[in-house]
Amino acid sequence: MDYVETVVVGGGPAGSSCAWQLKRQGRDVLVLDKQSFPRLKLCAGWVPAKVMERLEFAPEDYPHSLLTLKTKLYFAPFPFPLLGGWAAPWRTDYSIRRVEFDQWLLARSQAPVITHKVSQIERRGDRYVIDNQFACTYLVGAGGTGCPVKRQLFPAPPAQAIQVATLEKEFAYRQRDDVAHLFFRFHGLPGYAWYVPKGNGFVNIGLAGASQALKQAHTHIRSQWQWFLADLVERGLLDAKTRSTLTPQGHGYYLFDSGGEVQNENAFVVGDAAGLASKDLGEGIGPAIESGLLAANAIVGQAEYRKSAIAAFSLNPSLQWLQYVWS
Repeated sequence: MDYVETVVVGGGPAGSSCAWQLKRQGRDVLVLDKQSFPRLKLCAGWVPAKVMERLEFAPEDYPHSLLTLKTKLYFAPFPFPLLGGWAAPWRTDYSIRRVEFDQWLLARSQAPVITHKVSQIERRGDRYVIDNQFACTYLVGAGGTGCPVKRQLFPAPPAQAIQVATLEKEFAYRQRDDVAHLFFRFHGLPGYAWYVPKGNGFVNIGLAGASQALKQAHTHIRSQWQWFLADLVERGLLDAKTRSTLTPQGHGYYLFDSGGEVQNENAFVVGDAAGLASKDLGEGIGPAIESGLLAANAIVGQAEYRKSAIAAFSLNPSLQWLQYVWS
């Protein structure tokens, strides 16, 4: 059985950021992920500049496609943008492709990576034993909403936590618009839809809705998807032929809630495993990286790891009312 001081389960932004911080401190760390990298990860890929600052790299250091975003915001029932064509004055945002970004962050961490699907976790004395193959003193769950560390060592999410269902698709579309478009509450969706351009001619389109509110409104997210595609065609953001070829993929996650534990003895959960997506835009990358760094700092004894240390909102406080789009 292999022993390492810290095992990180999940090699996405939360896990790789945690591993990067531990390696910088000279600590022994191993990353386990059920998939090999690079791997496709559907995501709007919205990265605030503060993420780069926390990870200590500049846009020119990133070797893959990167776009500086300008954004138009639409609010139902108005068909035109009420906030349009601006780059947020309080922050700079970029779009990335997760297939590139995640692999680069993981390689940059310089942590060893093993492709392994975690099944069983046991506590034996002061160590955690994973599938009778790996043992560690500290264990970090960074495997997303279904993370095995979360499932086996932490209680269920708080009853009041909002679970979000998503459908999205990323594809090459050379005639894509260079502006991001965000659509709030269209067709009664308890959430929002997005059209986010990416480098090298790619675009990510998708929508996210609060699962419970969708049920209460007697609407289905796949119906919302079809309405959204029709809207994009009508607005000239998508052609009808391409629309007919798009089959979305879905996943779920939880919005930030102040309840719920993120540390249990020497086990930690970060990113979507901890339910940290922002309460306004459901943004996950920023909170994931922040939580990964905080968990690493807790392991090396530099700080406590608390949910309250992570920002609950993506946008300027004046726009925090957007959290109500999920109801």
